[in-house]
Amino acid sequence: MKWPPWLILTVGFVTGISIGLMLAPWRMAGEGGATPLWLEVMHRVLTSVGGLGTFVALIFVIRQFNLLHTQSDLVQKNTRASMDAQLYERLDSFNKFVYEHYTDYDLLDVPMEKQAQEHRSKLHRMCDLGFTFFEEIFKHHVRYELVDTEDWEEWQQNMIHFFSKPYVRDYWKTVTGRYAKSFQAFAGELVARLGAEQAQLAKSAATAKIE
Repeated sequence: MKWPPWLILTVGFVTGISIGLMLAPWRMAGEGGATPLWLEVMHRVLTSVGGLGTFVALIFVIRQFNLLHTQSDLVQKNTRASMDAQLYERLDSFNKFVYEHYTDYDLLDVPMEKQAQEHRSKLHRMCDLGFTFFEEIFKHHVRYELVDTEDWEEWQQNMIHFFSKPYVRDYWKTVTGRYAKSFQAFAGELVARLGAEQAQLAKSAATAKIE
């Protein structure tokens, strides 16, 4: 096998340096401890080459780190885009379900105690679909941090619209334990706030009517 010239030159260079380093102590001993000039020059050259190599290696490591960071950002963006597509696909399905059962959806504006018994099973199913859907969005935002602030504010408005219906709030109080505690706290606070706001509006309307 024929070796390329650059490989022969490299091997010869390294071999020469090794032999020179091994013979250096003998020459130093024979010359009163003085360091040979060629060895001093070679030492400085190799030190410079080693420093340059370290600098190049550092640049390479920084470049690789930036590349990994960029790849991580791209993966995270792709994950968020995929998650957004799935959430909006579920929202479209939920809106389609509401559209196809709009008469039942309108019944959610009636409190549970005033609702006819034969309607409750359909309304419970509709509420369960909404609760599980919004719980998933809540987990994506709080637990996985995959929903940014602007999108989360948009989803909150959808939750407020859904939980503002009296039947939804009444039914939520009966099924709270089925959901994660973090979502229980969030939805419970939302239900309490919306209930208080509507009670205040009803009280103000009654007062205005009496006057």
